[in-house]
Formats: sequence, structure tokens, C-alpha cells
Amino acid sequence: MAAITTTLVVGATGATGKHVVLQLLQRKQHVKAVVRSKQRLLDSLDEVAPNASTEFSSSLEIQEASLLDLSDDDLMELTSQCDATVSCLGHNISIQGMFGHPRRLVTDATKRLYNAIEANQSKEAEPKKA
Repeated sequence: MAAITTTLVVGATGATGKHVVLQLLQRKQHVKAVVRSKQRLLDSLDEVAPNASTEFSSSLEIQEASLLDLSDDDLMELTSQCDATVSCLGHNISIQGMFGHPRRLVTDATKRLYNAIEANQSKEAEPKKA
């Protein structure tokens, strides 16, 4: 049996994200998700697989927040205990979706997540004080 890992999924309520979350949970992995609406994620999971939100509740940690509103420290904390991060962020295929607010969501969020992961790895690489 494979070791249990923790994966952070951003964009978890989208068309791809809900399937990524469900597949990770079905593989007995722990999932952290940052979503603007917890209920939307739970409903999305149940649409794909009835009762999934109940069945996998112990392995799913949901933080309700806008990713860009989280502080750098919040992002470092969020990514600190994760073995992997999956970004399913994207825009709706429409003029409003691609050019409306927040236009730079994917770019800005990816940069900030990368910086948080990098900072955590640097902290882990620091020599321990005796």
C-alpha cells in the first residue's frame, strides 16, 4: 500500500479541480483545498460521486478563502505540511472570464504558491541548532 500523502489543491471547485480532488480521495490521500465556497466544493464532489463529501470528510480539509487574499505567512502554513500542490486554477472561456477581474489570478496565485513552497523548502534545509 502506498504511503498517505497530503496534496494541496487550488481551483478545487472548477471543472477539473473537483475530479482531481475526488481521485486523490479515492486513492486514500489527504487533500487540502482552498476554495471561496466550501459548500460549492462539497456539492461538486457529490455531483460526480454521490455521497463523496460524507464518505471522504475525514480526509478532506477545506479552507474557505480567496487565494489572493491569503497572506504570505498563511500560504507558507498552508503548503508546509503538503507533499504536493496541484493547481487547477483557470478562467472561464469568455471575454469576462479571461479579461475581467481578477485578470491575473492564475499568474499571481502561482507565483505566490511557488514562493511559499520555496520558502518552506529553504527552512527545512537550514541546519538544526543544537
